[in-house]
Amino acid sequence: MKLASIEEQIRARKLGNHWLRLDRGMAGIGAEIASLLIILLALAILCAPAAFGLGAAWLLAHWAIGATGGEILGWNVGITVFAFFCRYIWGSSLQSASRRAAEALVAAK
Repeated sequence: MKLASIEEQIRARKLGNHWLRLDRGMAGIGAEIASLLIILLALAILCAPAAFGLGAAWLLAHWAIGATGGEILGWNVGITVFAFFCRYIWGSSLQSASRRAAEALVAAK
């Protein structure tokens, strides 16, 4: 064998090891990002009922203020709608179902 071909083989092996380490590092980073995205999705599932309730309460309060011109009536409508969601929607099985779904999502990662 020629000395140049041996040097090329050594250089190729070193370059292969470098790319292999880079590939492993990128795979590790990708796995961590995937885990974080799963956790963020689980948090979104847990927070979705509360966000929907706040949005619906705000929308109806804004509509009541616009329709009647009275801010006190709008606030009362918003508080009543939010209390309705707290008592009859989140207090029921929806909140526990979303909690179970988030726990299953995190456990399955």
